[in-house]
Amino acid sequence: MVKKHISIILVLIMLFLFVPITVNAGEVTAAKVELTISVDGVNRRIDAYAIDNYNYFKLRDIAYVLSGTSKQFDVTWDGSKNAINLVKGKAYTVVGNELAMLPYWEETKTAVPNTSSILLDGKEERLTAYTIDGYNYFKLRDIASTFDFFVDWDNIRRTVIVETMFGYVPEDSSDSYSYKSSINVGDTQEVRINNWARVSPVQQFLYLGESLAYAYEDNDYLKIVTRNKELGIAMKYSKLGDVISDDDGNFFIVWGKDGTENTEQTVFISKYSSKGEHIKTSGFVGESILGTGGNTQAPFEAGNCVSVIHNGVLMVNYARRMYNGHQSNNVIAVNIEDMSPYEFEPLIWDSEIPNVPYVSHSFNQSVIYSKIADDFVFVNHGDAYGRGFIVEKLRKEMYIDREKWNYASKYPALNIFHFYLEPNANYNMYIVNKTFAQLGGLAESSKGVVLAGASAKSISEEAKTEKQNLFIQIFDPLSTEVSPSMFVGGSIRSGETSTDINDNNNSPLTKVTDYGVIWLTNYTDRDVIAPQVVVGDDRIILLWTEKRDPGQGTFRVLGESYTDSYYMVLSAEGEVITPVTSLGRLKLNSYEMPVYHNGSVYWVYADNGRLRVVGIPVNE
Repeated sequence: MVKKHISIILVLIMLFLFVPITVNAGEVTAAKVELTISVDGVNRRIDAYAIDNYNYFKLRDIAYVLSGTSKQFDVTWDGSKNAINLVKGKAYTVVGNELAMLPYWEETKTAVPNTSSILLDGKEERLTAYTIDGYNYFKLRDIASTFDFFVDWDNIRRTVIVETMFGYVPEDSSDSYSYKSSINVGDTQEVRINNWARVSPVQQFLYLGESLAYAYEDNDYLKIVTRNKELGIAMKYSKLGDVISDDDGNFFIVWGKDGTENTEQTVFISKYSSKGEHIKTSGFVGESILGTGGNTQAPFEAGNCVSVIHNGVLMVNYARRMYNGHQSNNVIAVNIEDMSPYEFEPLIWDSEIPNVPYVSHSFNQSVIYSKIADDFVFVNHGDAYGRGFIVEKLRKEMYIDREKWNYASKYPALNIFHFYLEPNANYNMYIVNKTFAQLGGLAESSKGVVLAGASAKSISEEAKTEKQNLFIQIFDPLSTEVSPSMFVGGSIRSGETSTDINDNNNSPLTKVTDYGVIWLTNYTDRDVIAPQVVVGDDRIILLWTEKRDPGQGTFRVLGESYTDSYYMVLSAEGEVITPVTSLGRLKLNSYEMPVYHNGSVYWVYADNGRLRVVGIPVNE
């Protein structure tokens, strides 16, 4: 009898084993992942679940981190319709528990397909979602596609990248003119105040009628990208200075190499056709008034390289280290038709030496063609001889001053904005190199040439602790001396400074005065970094970066400093049209002037191996 009962039990067990069991069909295993999410440059820790090789995020967490951006949305629940409502453009309503850390002891969870309706502004959307512990988790790419923002994954930093200024790019999209996902160049945005500028890793310029074009090094090639084509040109020389184009679509590349002999050519200008075919290269030793010891040994060192084309002449103002070990700017030029060296006005006492702008040390450079002056106008950021923003025309018109019995120029170099230097500098470069100012560049409105910069407001010991604020000066490039009449509007800035970097005798300071200074910010808690200027439709457009201290702003990670970008628009006279306006964490190309085209300002930036073309309307 016992055996019979046992047999029956065994049969029942066997039958049970062969019956399929279904428990909530569609359930999947979700693995917890700990990530960082960067929204417009703001980093936060966020937990998610990995399901089928995709990361799913709590819907309310995503709405929370997007709140306050241009792609914000709210989340509500309609129990009567069993529906999740997504409301575009509305700030997220916090309910609590957003960005809460998932339990550390639970590495996996069971995820159930979401059965609720999903409504976007009242219209049903089909989005893949799972419910885990009563919360709805969505694939981030689905949310990005729905609300049209850019999303990417940085595997090195294990960071999800979200940029709300840009539209959604499908995962399998190829690179394009406006976006490149993986390039081996440095970041273009300056995030701190430096004593000197640098050549940007990405050059930008106006190309024909197609708006912005740009160029960057890619291994042994220079990639030139326009809206309609991409060229690869073999790098002839190891150091890139600048890239520009003419009205016929030809490309001109300023590049160079370090020299070993003071008579060898180290700086070169190459001309290429619109198809990327090499036409001709001209080389230069970078001669100056200092003899062969003043020739260029290391081009583009401790400064920038800026070029401009007008009336068949390509003019270049670049930084360099000389064979004598000192740093300065140097000017070279070619006639673009045949690439022959441009014949500069010679020194009056030596017809073999070109009389070109020379500032030592020159830590940033700019050059434009001025319609008002009918000449090229230069500015150099000098820390020694002279010390200030030194402006000058190419044409000097030297003569012999019979009364003073020395050489003079009708159009001499003019120091229009002075920097403080303490006494007893004693050639200490740690002291001398600090100018408490940054050069933005030059542009021209109908009222004059515009110099943009950032600086401490004082010319005194106070400059050492003051924040650097944004300013412009609008001046007449035909002025022969510095005076109030040279400038349009603005205020006077005066103080005292040493004029001798070798002083070791505690010599008295020299009184100096700057005119026409139009201050545009008045910060005491942060600096303006790497200002930029461009003029379009007779409006002055300025862009710059600001670095804020840890803890400032919304949803900041404790102890994290960050940078924001800003712009403003002024009239030709310097009156404010568009006040200081935030661009958020949008990056800039700090040492390349932006391009104005059809009412918008364009630039290209590189950040963390990705490249973006940006355009913002400024003439509305």
